[in-house]
Amino acid sequence: MNTIGIVFTAEFTRRIRSRAFLAGTVIGAAGILVLTLLPMLLGGMTSSASKKVVLVGDPTLTAQASKALARDFEVASTLPRLDQTPTAAFLDAHGKAAAVAVLTARPGGLHVTVYARDPSQFRESFGRDLATVQIGLALGVPAARVEASSKVPVDVHDVSGRFADAAAADAAKGVAYFFVILLYLAILLNAQAILTSVAEEKTNRIAELLVATLDPARLLAAKILASAATSFIQLGAWIATGIVVGRVAAAVLTHGGAATGGEPSLLGTVDVSSGEILAFLAFFALGFAQYGVLYAAAASLVNRTEDLGSVAGPLVIPVVIAFVLATIAMQVPNDPKIVVCSLIPLISPFVMFARVAVTNVPAWQLVVSLVLNAGGAVLLAWASGKIYRVGLLLYGRPPSLRQVIATLRA
Repeated sequence: MNTIGIVFTAEFTRRIRSRAFLAGTVIGAAGILVLTLLPMLLGGMTSSASKKVVLVGDPTLTAQASKALARDFEVASTLPRLDQTPTAAFLDAHGKAAAVAVLTARPGGLHVTVYARDPSQFRESFGRDLATVQIGLALGVPAARVEASSKVPVDVHDVSGRFADAAAADAAKGVAYFFVILLYLAILLNAQAILTSVAEEKTNRIAELLVATLDPARLLAAKILASAATSFIQLGAWIATGIVVGRVAAAVLTHGGAATGGEPSLLGTVDVSSGEILAFLAFFALGFAQYGVLYAAAASLVNRTEDLGSVAGPLVIPVVIAFVLATIAMQVPNDPKIVVCSLIPLISPFVMFARVAVTNVPAWQLVVSLVLNAGGAVLLAWASGKIYRVGLLLYGRPPSLRQVIATLRA
């Protein structure tokens, strides 16, 4: 254990002082800052510019349409008639509107002609919002009466008692998606760092000096632990940045949101419980342990750093599959297939955490997942350790799959 401690200290000190680690931590925190504030920053832009419309037509008709369109658009002004085909200059002159809608009542109902800067924004949304006006004209009743009759009061209750309302559930899914992306990046980037480190030591012949005095298994264990320790520090900085900035942005919007027109920030709309953070760290540790040893073993088989892509490519596939399954798990967390996937090592850290973030996972499933992932990490460490021990001193042609299998059987 003293050997592991010495190698761990040296590797940890080297990583924590490296420019790549410092730059990655700062850039990652800055990226999270932007992602957290992005909905708030863009919310005002979309509401103030792309949603302004000018209505043209009979005043009674435009008055009804203004009320119907209020849910999705801002009516900048109304005109009784249109003397010319609208141009961009015309839109700028009327409050920099995004579109002009000409409303005409015909025997068959309402007809709308829209002149827009971006036609894709108005075809479906206009038709949906003006449906009440259309029905009112067809039946000969006021649109307001149709609107009142079409509203069905719906009260949604969460049987688990976890979320207060639908908005809280949606916010939890957003936060879960953020953490799954963070988990994906943290595992993949740090596993790639191990891959590069092992390959450089082998190609520079440093590995020969190390294994001459150290047990390769202990050397591998120390490398994984050092990389995991620096990863936890980096993740802590990223998570703290996201939570603090999100809550500050939410507080600002609470006091001035009506004036700014901004949208809530990603991490400011819901409280992140300590249980979710602990689950995130636990599944990150297990996932990183599994992928870390695999990447280290793969790097030990490389004789040139140029060949890293060929061995790293296949190892990225399960990470991508796990990420895709995690996004599905946020929508159907209790589907039997998703439950099974949340128990399988390599993909379980992503899928199970997504389930933990959006629903109440039975305790037995959580325990089984942790046990299976821990067992999978031990099994992968044993297999990867054998490959790592042989691969560090293996030069020349890369070993074939048959040779790798023979090494595992030895």
